Amino acid sequence: MATNVVYVHGIGEMGGAEKDLLSYLDLLDRNDFHPHVVCPGSGDFIHEVKKRQVPVSVVCIPPLRKLKGLIRVPFAVLELVKIFRQWQINFVHVNDYWWFPQAYLAARICNIPIVVHIRQQIEPVRIKQYWLQRSDYLFPVSMDIERVLLDMGVNSDRISVTYSGIDSHHFFSLKDKTEFYRRYNLEENQVVIGTIANLFPRKGYEYLIEALVDVKKIFPEICCFIVGEGPELYRKELVRLVEEKGLNSNVIFVGFQKDVYDFLNAFDLFVLPSLMEGFGIALLEAMAMSKAIVASGVGGVPEVITHGETGLLVPSKDSKSLAGAIIRMLQDDRMRQRLGFAAGKIIETKFTQDIAMQIIQNCYYLILAEECCSRNYNKM
Repeated sequence: MATNVVYVHGIGEMGGAEKDLLSYLDLLDRNDFHPHVVCPGSGDFIHEVKKRQVPVSVVCIPPLRKLKGLIRVPFAVLELVKIFRQWQINFVHVNDYWWFPQAYLAARICNIPIVVHIRQQIEPVRIKQYWLQRSDYLFPVSMDIERVLLDMGVNSDRISVTYSGIDSHHFFSLKDKTEFYRRYNLEENQVVIGTIANLFPRKGYEYLIEALVDVKKIFPEICCFIVGEGPELYRKELVRLVEEKGLNSNVIFVGFQKDVYDFLNAFDLFVLPSLMEGFGIALLEAMAMSKAIVASGVGGVPEVITHGETGLLVPSKDSKSLAGAIIRMLQDDRMRQRLGFAAGKIIETKFTQDIAMQIIQNCYYLILAEECCSRNYNKM
């Protein structure tokens, strides 16, 4: 008899965590598991879930960081309990730790196991603040996050580092750039760089914009695409900084894009200037396209990019170092090609969705077996 597993997610817009969860729905062994999803009712994510014909229930899970959210938490917990019982859920998987306490309370009321993905660089205080030590199992997306969990006393037997992955069955190819250049009024052979990430302050966009001031001195016609969406206030700050630095003709904000590979195909260089980064799925997408990369050496990024072998790493919050690495890459075609090719080969052996799904399902089987043994013991 198949096990009913529910994935709890609290964001409606598409990003790396959402893409990852959709891959789980695609690859989960439907002979052994029946997936269900709880998520907000707005945004593109719920539409992608419905396309997969997966049962979905709309719940707005309030944040714990604000008083207004705390007041609504009991109602959200009761709603989750109702859904878990209605679907006869056997297992709960929380897709990021922000919603773990709410889902944990509901799971414990229903007396079912619960696991949690940890996708962000995490401060030690968050472990207890979000009750993560109470999870039956934890899936950090990098060894950097795992070290924090271990330092805070989480048992290593309950942790499995689970790198995010790329669809190994997808064929990545470089296409002709003519149509893309025409769409954005770019000149033939114009230098194009870019980044793909939600517009959150932790992504460090302001440092990329400041770095472009120096890059523009060497490459006056450079064009930088910023692909992603986020809070309007932060976006306005970035637009204001672009205007202040005289980069209006060099930076293009294109918002969220379903097909990021169309943009990656056009990039001569991919840049990730993050201040904090649990892992960086956008890095994998760029690597799959054999693109040269410059990234901040924070969080799990050094586990993905090896400096000088598959990309260049720079200190975070250092626009001068970032500019220097970008210029170095753009001036050396052979280095860009060499690092990009090496990055593409790494994807095939280490960062695929199939590998991630195998780790996750093995943990599911282990926890369910332990749960079964525990219940049988209690009956004796």
